[in-house]
Amino acid sequence: MREPRSTLILVATLLPVLAIASGCGKLKPQDTTGAAGSTGTGGAAGAEPTGAAGSNGTVQVSISGTAAPHPLNKALLMEDEDFSMLKVAIVDPAAVLLNPDATPLGSMALDTSAANCDPSTGCKWTLAGVDITNLTLGLVGTLEDTRTGAARVWVKTGTGMGTAADLAAVRAAPMPIVDRRAFAVSRKLEAALGQFVGQVLKITLAPGDLEARGFLIGHVVGKLSEGPMPAGVAGAMVSATGNFDVIYPNATFSGAGTTTAASGIFLMVPRPTDAGAFGPVVTMWDVVPPTNDTRTWASHLAGSNPSNAFVIIMPANE
Repeated sequence: MREPRSTLILVATLLPVLAIASGCGKLKPQDTTGAAGSTGTGGAAGAEPTGAAGSNGTVQVSISGTAAPHPLNKALLMEDEDFSMLKVAIVDPAAVLLNPDATPLGSMALDTSAANCDPSTGCKWTLAGVDITNLTLGLVGTLEDTRTGAARVWVKTGTGMGTAADLAAVRAAPMPIVDRRAFAVSRKLEAALGQFVGQVLKITLAPGDLEARGFLIGHVVGKLSEGPMPAGVAGAMVSATGNFDVIYPNATFSGAGTTTAASGIFLMVPRPTDAGAFGPVVTMWDVVPPTNDTRTWASHLAGSNPSNAFVIIMPANE
């Protein structure tokens, strides 16, 4: 890929950003107003509205957070890419699994101007009035490149932002959901990961093949209370069943091991069916802690869809 030592340094310094408190693993709704941002599709900037029950027995809440390139984009590619012309959306994962083009619950053009973006956290977004009444699998946000064809820079990427149990708690006491993190995988990163996966699995993957299958980048991290950027957990494994391979990249992505490296990263790559086709992958993910590690991790329902990437952050229970 690149110079291994440089890659190791970049992975070590960039990956903790993924797990900033109230990141992707658990919902921590707050009863205070959030930062100013765009409200809904084409909405005006303003203070984040509070969550509320809808007039027809629905629960509609404001969901806000930041969006950024997945840190592996820079860690493995050694370059910054054009983070613009993106749409951020909240989707119903149950609907998207049946129809990847299902209408989102809320979407907006991501403001990637310097005034709206922080190099350390990403670009702010806010979607008001998102109906979470019937979300059964969890909360998922997506980033999608609005360019078409060869002009696309980014793979459509979903990020897990909360579990079904988290959403049930918000429905019971509606309030804004804040500090959600959305990440995007670039097409160049997809090609680099495809080359790595091909070497590990001893198969040939051309650029675009991993995207066509759909794939998942998972991160096992420590407790959110351990600091603003809890470190990845080395020596962990994940337990899940399905027609896919789980790969544990080593620190430099020069090979694979049997447990997570210091970054806590694992990859899920779907296998073809007997007919050579690829379909959605949905399964429960559990963390097997390192030996003598007394921490525990909640189960997460996650997977992938063809033509998409998915990111899941798994923090230890408090």
